[in-house]
Amino acid sequence: MFYRFFLLFFCVIINCQNIDDAISLTFENDNGNARFSAMSGAFGSLGGNLSAISINPASSSVFELSRMGFSLNSDSKDIKSSFSNSSSSINSNYFNFQGGIVYVFKNYGQGKFKKFSFAINNQNTNDFNFDQQISARSNYSVDQFFVNNSIGYNANDVSVGSNETVSGVYRWLGQNYGYSSQQAFLGFQSYLLDYDNQNSLFYSIAKYNDGLDINNSYYSKGTKNKSSLNLSAQYGENIYLGMNFNIYELYSKKSFRHIEDNFDNDSAITLIDFRNELLTRGKGFSFQIGMIYKLQSFRFGISYNSPTSFNIEEELVQSLETNSIDLDGNEYVDIVDPDITNIYEYKFKSPSKVTFSASNIFANMFIVSVDIQSNNYQNGNFKSDFGDSYSVLNASINENLKNTLDYSIGSELRLKSFSIRAGIKKLENPYKISSDYLSSKSFGLGYDFGSSTLDLGFQLIDKNYNFQFFDTGFTEIAQIKNKNFRTTLTYNIIF
Repeated sequence: MFYRFFLLFFCVIINCQNIDDAISLTFENDNGNARFSAMSGAFGSLGGNLSAISINPASSSVFELSRMGFSLNSDSKDIKSSFSNSSSSINSNYFNFQGGIVYVFKNYGQGKFKKFSFAINNQNTNDFNFDQQISARSNYSVDQFFVNNSIGYNANDVSVGSNETVSGVYRWLGQNYGYSSQQAFLGFQSYLLDYDNQNSLFYSIAKYNDGLDINNSYYSKGTKNKSSLNLSAQYGENIYLGMNFNIYELYSKKSFRHIEDNFDNDSAITLIDFRNELLTRGKGFSFQIGMIYKLQSFRFGISYNSPTSFNIEEELVQSLETNSIDLDGNEYVDIVDPDITNIYEYKFKSPSKVTFSASNIFANMFIVSVDIQSNNYQNGNFKSDFGDSYSVLNASINENLKNTLDYSIGSELRLKSFSIRAGIKKLENPYKISSDYLSSKSFGLGYDFGSSTLDLGFQLIDKNYNFQFFDTGFTEIAQIKNKNFRTTLTYNIIF
C-alpha cells in the first residue's frame, strides 16, 4: 500500500514557472453568448449585451429593459501536431456555460442620470481543454532532460540508503534542493542515468545514434472563468458609464506522458515512459471602468481593465519507467513512482488592458462595430512571498514578449424580429519573434419574440503555436494547429 505525502514548498526554491505560464494566465478569448460570439465579441461601443459587460462595463446601462440569459457552448476541436516530418491529429469535444442577469432602474425625475443598472455576468475567458498527440521518429531524447537536471549533484545525493525509501528521499530532495534534484533522482533510480566518479557527472546509458520513436501525449481540461459584478449609469442622453469588480476562478488538470522506444540495437535502454499529472487552482481579482458615447448613429467606447492579481496553487505528481537489457539478454523493468504530491504556491499579476471601440447603426437595422485591444504581455509579473526569486523569469518575459494589438469586427442585419450576424477576429502572438496566433470567423442568427430572444452563433477558430517538449535538454519544437468549431445557443428572458 502506498502512502501519499504532501510537500509544501515555494517556487523560491524550484523556479517552476515559465513564459508560457505567463501567456496562459494573461491570454483571454471570451466565450460569451451567441450574439456576442456571432459578432466576434465586437461590443465595446455597442453594449446592450450581457457578455459585452466583460468588455466594457458601461454596456449594461444601454439596456432599456431588464433581462436574464443563459448560454450553452459546444467546442469541437481538431488538433494537428507536426514534428520531424511526421504529423498526428486528435479530435475532442467540450462544453462551457455562460449566464448573467441585469436589472435596469429608470429615473423618471428631472435628474441628469436617466438610468442605473446592476448586473452579474459569468463567462469563460480562456479554456484549457485540448487533447494533443505527437508521434514521430526523433534524433533527440528526454534522457538529456534528466542529465541537465542532474548538474550539480552527485550519486550520494540521489541514492536511497538502507533505512530510506524512494518516497522519503524524493520528498526530502524537494524540500531541500527543489525540482531539479527530483528529476535527477528519477533518472538515476530508474537506471537511465549512471554516474562517472572520475569526472563527477551523470550520463545517460541510452543510445540512439540511429534515432528513436517518440509518442508524446498531452491531455488537458479546465477553464478560466470571469464573474463580473457590474454597476452602470446613463448620464444625459448620450453618455454611459460603468464599472466592474471581476473575480476570476482558474482550474486546470493536465496529464502529460512521454514515451520513447526503438533505440539503437546496442542500447541498454529499450523504453522510457515519463508521466506527469499537474493540477492547477487559482483565484484572481481585477476592476474595470468604461464609457460609451453616442453621437447620432455613431457610438464610441473606451474601457480599462486593471492588472489581475492571481494566487495560484499547483499539485504535481511524477513517475518514470524504464525498460533495459543487459549483455546477457536479461530484460529489466524499473518503475520509480514516489507517490508524492508536490504543492507549489506563487502569485502572478497579469498586465492591464485598454479597449477602444467604435460602431455605427445604419437606419436602425444594420450595425458595424470594431474593437481594438492593447495588451502588453511584457508587464506580466511572477512573485513569491519569499524574496525576489522570479527576477530572471520576469526579465525574460520583458525581453521576449511584446505589446499586442488585437481586433474584432462584427456586423448585424435586423429584419424586423429576425437578425443575421457575422464577424472576424485576429489576436497577435505575444512573442516578439512570432507567426500568426489566433484568428476566427463567426456568423449567427437570432429571433426576438418580444419577451424573450433565442440566438445561435457559430465560430471557426484557428490557433497556431509552437510546443516545446521540455524546458531543458529536449527543447525541440513541434508546430500545433488547433482548429475549433464552436456552437453557442442562448436564451434570454426580458422583463
